[in-house]
Amino acid sequence: MSQSGEGRVALVTGANRGIGREVARGLAALGYEVLIGARDISAAQSAADEIARERRATVRALALDVSDLLSIAAASGRIR
Repeated sequence: MSQSGEGRVALVTGANRGIGREVARGLAALGYEVLIGARDISAAQSAADEIARERRATVRALALDVSDLLSIAAASGRIR
């Protein structure tokens, strides 16, 4: 990851733990505004808060279940 993400937004699904969380952390370090998508909004918010503090970045939680069309539509509306 060598390019600057300044002024860009990244949505990372499953970013409340594991690989997704590390991807979100790396994108935040590059200057991206990161949206952490997860089924459990409290877990997403916890991860977002931690990464925002660590990286001094804009990181937001987003309730999102990629296996549920209504959840995807709702998340899309919030992003817009």
